[in-house]
Amino acid sequence: MINPLGIAVTVALFKFSQKLKISLLSPILIAGAAIILLLKLFHINYAEYKQSVSFLTFLLAPATISLGYPLYKNLNLLVRNKRVIYTAFVFAVVIAILSTNFIGNVCHAEHSLVISMLPKSVTAPIAIEVSKSLHGIPELTACTVVLTGIFGAVFGHKILNLIGVKDDAAIGLAIGAASHVLGTSKCIETGKPKQVVMSTLALVVVGILTVIIAPVLVRLIY
Repeated sequence: MINPLGIAVTVALFKFSQKLKISLLSPILIAGAAIILLLKLFHINYAEYKQSVSFLTFLLAPATISLGYPLYKNLNLLVRNKRVIYTAFVFAVVIAILSTNFIGNVCHAEHSLVISMLPKSVTAPIAIEVSKSLHGIPELTACTVVLTGIFGAVFGHKILNLIGVKDDAAIGLAIGAASHVLGTSKCIETGKPKQVVMSTLALVVVGILTVIIAPVLVRLIY
């Protein structure tokens, strides 16, 4: 059952985390840690909490779709660069899946753990469904998606700047393809429209391609 108190507390903690403005800590990370602490302190079962805030989880999908609006306003930019853009997306999906699988195998991780982490670079609603279809662990998938997004949001621009990537379109593509919505939110903070458009396009298309490519690669690998 949806619990208004659970939703109110979750939103309040997130808003409070945003006001802290700690550069190396994402508001999602701070709010998540605070929620875990509250659940432990008050001995609240996670399954009950998850059910109480299911409405917020439901809103993730339409929120992701709403990001498509900037794409509509910049169709010319996308058409002019379509070959490079979509080639980069396929490359990003394949590399993300294969590198995750390689690292998992090197660390001798269990098959179910590796499978759960494969869709880590796409937004949570898509990643969880991909994980389920591959018989992964959805809860672990959600955690890796959040951690990947936080890392991209906090360090993505710094890493790209360090290696000399200056073009806003390239930055947007890299951030959106690797760190989905959280990375895109950081692009929005920069106030650079081209970064936002490319990052938004990346998170949407990479999510769709992951749904198509991940099952194929998993069958080939395993």
